[in-house]
Amino acid sequence: MKRKCVVFGISLCAVVLLVLGSFTSCLRVETVQGCDCGNPPCWVELSGAMGNNNWYVSDVHVGFNGSFNQICYRLNGGSWQTYTAPFTITIEGIILFEWKCDYNSSDIYSIEIKIDKTPPLVSVNYTWERIYWKGYIYIYSVEAFDTTSGMNRTEFFINGVLQEYIFGPGPHYEYTYPLYFTDRYNVKGLIRNREITDDYVKFDSIIVFVYVVSNHPPNFTQRFYAYDNAGLSSYVDILNPIRPASIKPGLYLFQNLILPNNYTGYVGRYLVKATFFGDIEVN
Repeated sequence: MKRKCVVFGISLCAVVLLVLGSFTSCLRVETVQGCDCGNPPCWVELSGAMGNNNWYVSDVHVGFNGSFNQICYRLNGGSWQTYTAPFTITIEGIILFEWKCDYNSSDIYSIEIKIDKTPPLVSVNYTWERIYWKGYIYIYSVEAFDTTSGMNRTEFFINGVLQEYIFGPGPHYEYTYPLYFTDRYNVKGLIRNREITDDYVKFDSIIVFVYVVSNHPPNFTQRFYAYDNAGLSSYVDILNPIRPASIKPGLYLFQNLILPNNYTGYVGRYLVKATFFGDIEVN
């Protein structure tokens, strides 16, 4: 019996494409008609500080390896240039880098190089809403922008402790934080229509004097971080934010007052002489 040999034909181009697909990060290969890039083919080598999501956060240094006679390259579809020595890309953004191993070659290889060296911009404004007689809520409006890699998230800290984070492209993020009044007020005078519940003391003043004993503003540092998709960050601090006034000291005639049911002293049907702790609401 005669033995037969079966020969499989594999083109050099197929081998080159398999090598490129297996050992490189090439995103696409355009108009490949032949394999004249040498053996092995030349391939771009990139170096720089890598951030998140394949974004470089520094300048990118470019070189080539492999066997080659001449390499031509271009950035973002510009003019072809002859490669003579390693060089540095300093521009930011998503850069289309193309190269070929001979000026007249139709074999064009390309990759995307993503560079973001600039941290996001962040600003914070705040306001508040009252929570009846108990306290108030700070409302923080955070505006964060990154025009290169885009926004990833913001984070809210108080005295170095993470409170909350919000993922998303922005640019607007909103946080809330509740606080309770810790003021003390002396309240003296004649009243009517007294109502006392587990939560509050309510009455109509005939003639009532309110004196501020102590006023304690919040004492903490709030920090708001902004992160872009490359992993760069920036932050804004708010130290001891201004809070709304609970009540102005003075004389109150024929007005409705709501106070927290947290007091020492006397609250009768027609007379009040007590120290209240917290917020006073006047209608």
